[in-house]
Amino acid sequence: MTRSHKASPAAPAGRPRRSAPPAEAGAGRTPSANPAAGQGAAGAAGAVDRALAILDALAAQDGLALSDLARGLGLAPSTTHRLLGALAARRLAEVDAATQGWSVGPAAVRLGAAFLRRGGLAERARPLLDRLAADSGETAVLVVPDGDAALVVAEAAGAPSLRVVMPPGTRLPYHASAAGKALIAHLPLSRVRVLLGADGALPALTHRTLTDGGELIADLATLRHSGWLAERDEAAEGQSAVAAPVFGGLDDPVAALALAGPSLRLESRMAALGPVVCAAARQLGAALGGRPAAQ
Repeated sequence: MTRSHKASPAAPAGRPRRSAPPAEAGAGRTPSANPAAGQGAAGAAGAVDRALAILDALAAQDGLALSDLARGLGLAPSTTHRLLGALAARRLAEVDAATQGWSVGPAAVRLGAAFLRRGGLAERARPLLDRLAADSGETAVLVVPDGDAALVVAEAAGAPSLRVVMPPGTRLPYHASAAGKALIAHLPLSRVRVLLGADGALPALTHRTLTDGGELIADLATLRHSGWLAERDEAAEGQSAVAAPVFGGLDDPVAALALAGPSLRLESRMAALGPVVCAAARQLGAALGGRPAAQ
C-alpha cells in the first residue's frame, strides 16, 4: 500500500594490512618479547576498559556530570575528560550544552540495534508477530532504534490483499510513526531532541504529521499513560498504526511492536488493538528479562 524505504547497509571501512618485517638473523626475539610493546598494549587495554566503564555508567544514568563520573569510577577528572572526548567524537557519548551532563550518544543505539538484530530478538518475536497478524488481519512489525530512525527488523503480513507493507530494512521516522514514537516516549527529553535532530519545526510527511515539538511531547505522554500509542495518517496518507514499547533487562525500551493497516479499516479498531499490542510487547519484554508480562 505504501512504498517502503530500505536502509542501505554501510560498507565496512577496509584497513590496509601491513606485513611484518622479516626478522634479523640471530635476533631470536619476537615483537611480543619487547617490554615497551607489552606496556603499550597493556596501556591501550586499560584505556579501552576505562572507556567501557564510562559507557556502562552513562547507560545506567543519564545526565551525569564529569566530576560525578570521575569520582564514581575512581578516575582522574583529566582522564575522564579525555575519554569522554574520544567517545563523543565517535558519537558514543554526548553532553548537554545547558546542563553539562553526559549521556549515551546515538551511535551506542546503533550498536545496540546491531546486537538485537543478531542476538535473536526477531526470532523471539516471530511467534508474537505471527499471532498478532493472524488475529488482527493487519501487518505486524518489530522495530528497533537505529540512529535517527526506527528500523523494521521483522514483519508478519495479515491476510487481506489490501495491507501495509513494511519489509525488514524499512526505516520509520521517530516523530511520525507509532512504532517510532513508542521507542522514544520513555526517553529523557534531551535524548529525544538529539534523536529528532531538529531545533525548529519537525518535517511534515503528510498534512497530519505533528511538526510542533510541544504537540509531539503531549502525544508521547499518552503512551506513558496507556502503554500504547496510535498514529493516524502521519507517516503516509491512508496508513495508520498502533504500537507499544518493548522493555529490555535494563528497563529501557529496546524495541517496539506495531500493527499497521489502511486507515479506513484500522481507525475504528485502534481502541481494541492497542491493548493487544501492549500485552504482546510486555510478553516479549518479559522474555528478554525486562518488565513482566502483566502490570
